[in-house]
Amino acid sequence: MNVEISKDEAQFMYDLVQQVVDQVGPRMSCSPQEAEGARIIKEELEKSCDEVMMEDFKCHPRAFLGWIKLISFFTPASIILFLFLQVISDYIWMVLFSAISFILIFLAVLTMWEEFFNYNEFIDFLFRKKTSQNVIGKFKSNSKLKRIIIFSSHIDSALEFKLLKWLGWKAIPLLLGAISIILIWFILSFLNFLMNVIGIVGFTSILYVPTLVILIISIPCFITVFFFVPLGDKGNVVPGAVDNLSSCSVIVGLSRFLKSNKEVIPDNTEIRLISFGCEESGLRGSYRYTEAHLNELIKHDTLVVNMDGLETPDGFLVIDFEPTTRTKHSEEVVIKLLSAAESLNIKAKRFGSGKLEKSVGRLSGGSDAAAFSKAGIKAGFINSADWKNRSSYYHQSGDTPDKIKKGTLENALKICIAFLIKERKKEL
Repeated sequence: MNVEISKDEAQFMYDLVQQVVDQVGPRMSCSPQEAEGARIIKEELEKSCDEVMMEDFKCHPRAFLGWIKLISFFTPASIILFLFLQVISDYIWMVLFSAISFILIFLAVLTMWEEFFNYNEFIDFLFRKKTSQNVIGKFKSNSKLKRIIIFSSHIDSALEFKLLKWLGWKAIPLLLGAISIILIWFILSFLNFLMNVIGIVGFTSILYVPTLVILIISIPCFITVFFFVPLGDKGNVVPGAVDNLSSCSVIVGLSRFLKSNKEVIPDNTEIRLISFGCEESGLRGSYRYTEAHLNELIKHDTLVVNMDGLETPDGFLVIDFEPTTRTKHSEEVVIKLLSAAESLNIKAKRFGSGKLEKSVGRLSGGSDAAAFSKAGIKAGFINSADWKNRSSYYHQSGDTPDKIKKGTLENALKICIAFLIKERKKEL
């Protein structure tokens, strides 16, 4: 298959990334800058699409990473409270302190599991509610609507990850170590509480030395993890060129292509080009959109192609499984994306479900595609990141337009176009 992108259209996408970085800058979730970035994308889509709308939504943007500070306090507090048991002789007080110690570590584990590994809004009510927005451009069906195809990105940029700035990928063992300490102490604390309840108080003395060692190891670890992201607006320093203006520019580039080439749109199909807000705050924008339009999306057999982190032209990954949230994406969409890339001779491979990928990817987070897949809507996820070198600017101030290698945005756009062409030919 031969899909041509003119030099002017290709340059437009890179210029759009540069424009948003220069005019708006960092765009943390629910910030005025995120809203301004969304406005620019909306204005560009309005030049091509049949209809463009902005859908506002409410969420608690600081909750998603706020859990890190919460467990960084709860875990050492639970351990220290246990150590006080050594000076308590009254049985009732021993049971009470054991219970409180266990409750603290239980809350730490539960919060981590719900907020990060399930992307649920578990402690969000503790944080301030703010407004964000999703931008949706539509190319309406030329006849009775039977199918919706969504191409999506996100406009917000991440809060700065201080640990990555300080340590690079060496931060990952530190984070895994913190999680390991939490899980080990959770088990020991539960056993101690259980033994105290049934009257085996000697078990507390046996645990004293191991617990002291855990505390000595954990305090510097959790102090460091506590500052994983800065407080307030201090973390709003990430330009977010690769993550994820790169994909926003492809969305706009696709709208410009479709304006002049509507014949590639399959019959009875509506194309939606969406830039979500608050992806970096737990996929809140895509979850809100999915919830609001679920019946419609299911009724019209929707397919979703989500893009994030487009950086290199020859390293495209079609993600079939996201280990953090244990989300399996649509095999149908994955195969179609791989087929589209293959037809263009663009290097792309399936990624996510291998044993090594599942293990390494536990802390990789989720994508907006997960919000759709979890709702039973067929979705896939394209990434094209140079992970060997990305630690120097991933979620940091160095995520600038120059990190997007020439040819990347063109190839991503070509894959989207080829995806549509193959859907069109299938129906002819």
